[in-house]
Amino acid sequence: MNHLSMAPCGVNCELCLGMQREKNRCVGCLQSGNKPYHCTICSIKFCPAKESTTSLCMDCIKFPCQKIRKLNMRYSSKYGESPIENLKTIKQVGLDEIIKRDKAKWECPRCGGLFCVHRENCLNCGEKNPRFPKPLH
Repeated sequence: MNHLSMAPCGVNCELCLGMQREKNRCVGCLQSGNKPYHCTICSIKFCPAKESTTSLCMDCIKFPCQKIRKLNMRYSSKYGESPIENLKTIKQVGLDEIIKRDKAKWECPRCGGLFCVHRENCLNCGEKNPRFPKPLH
């Protein structure tokens, strides 16, 4: 994991299905190159209230804005991950620490790869992702 893997919204790109898949792999939010169309037009990344496309939303005077709150609600309920909490943690302990934390938190015990927040099982070895939310029935 590196500093460029943290998207401005607080999502760690290295935990995303787009970056972990084998075919047509995404390069990440802050890199130039292959990425899904919706990432190339992201209203959060290109928000005019931020200083630049690489600055993190936590530094914005409007943080957490409506767009970040909606993203946070979706990620919290569907994937068990909170971009807002990620950004608050970065502000408290720094980007290096959250990158270390995410590596330990999301590492697959069987193969050493990273679990994907979007999938119930490790994409490398099939191990069950203990962080993946259970279906609401």
